[in-house]
Amino acid sequence: MKRFFTGLISTCTLAVFTPLVFAADYQLDISLDTAPTHVRNVAMVKFANELSKRSNGQLEVRVFHAAAQYKGANVPTALAQGAIDMGAPMHQHFSKIIPEAGTVLLPMFYGASPEKIHAVWDGPAGDELNRLIEKKLRVKVIGRWFDLGYGTVFTTNKRLEKPEDMDGMKIRVPGGAANVQRYKTFGANPVSIPLSDLPQALQRGTVDGIWSTQETVRSAKLWESGIRYGFEDRQAYLQYVPMISLRSWNKYPTEIQNLITLTWNDMIDEVRYVATEHQLEARHIGARNGIETVDPTPESLENMRQRLLLGQPEVVEELGISKDFVAMVSAELDKLN
Repeated sequence: MKRFFTGLISTCTLAVFTPLVFAADYQLDISLDTAPTHVRNVAMVKFANELSKRSNGQLEVRVFHAAAQYKGANVPTALAQGAIDMGAPMHQHFSKIIPEAGTVLLPMFYGASPEKIHAVWDGPAGDELNRLIEKKLRVKVIGRWFDLGYGTVFTTNKRLEKPEDMDGMKIRVPGGAANVQRYKTFGANPVSIPLSDLPQALQRGTVDGIWSTQETVRSAKLWESGIRYGFEDRQAYLQYVPMISLRSWNKYPTEIQNLITLTWNDMIDEVRYVATEHQLEARHIGARNGIETVDPTPESLENMRQRLLLGQPEVVEELGISKDFVAMVSAELDKLN
């Protein structure tokens, strides 16, 4: 697996842009806002290469990196309008359109293991949320979601040891009303800044810290922008939803549609494993570049979880999330507990 992981990175910027000897019958362009070595980009390049290979030249797949087409928050709208073929946004990027997408960030999931999260969202609850996504964004969700990993709080000057230490700090969060509400509970001031603008915001002191992941910090080398500390509180587990605009999806014949979903399904378990490896390796790389990551005590995390849970009904009400949907998700989670 280590050899596979290394190979993915080495081919990340090569195969997708190799010109075809002859024109393909169909084309699929994938828009991402993260850097070429980011785990999402690595996964999508592998998917693109495998899909092109399996299509025997019928389908040309291209990956556009680093917001070359759209910034992350704009990808869902671009997909709904048919302006791009494919993207893999996080839930917070479309939770204003689909409030139920904010459920993945509710306090009930605070500290939950990846295995429990996969069990919930790979089952009936995930099927229902995918149905809402497809209906409201006019897209086709091509399969199970793939992982980025736990969100981590990174700061420039202040070392955090418990969630309450964020009181009064300006923290960049990647959109999503549930994220904003959670940071207000911490006592922090949540700020929304596009990923591509983060280095400058950190250097200028526009924010005191960011909620991101070890992998994102590594891929963007944010230690060069002043990140010095990490706080691993596992407040949410971030995933990407692979989706294709219906305008593009409906242009493909059934055999190409089936090939796309089959190829994704064949890859997803391995992609999730690689994402976990990426996060662990990214933490080590961060440490070698001067980032000290703190793992809070279980007691401090449980205290914050209970605090957050008290406010969950209010958050659900404020965000307009279906109470029936929250009840269904909660029941699925309770089965696992």
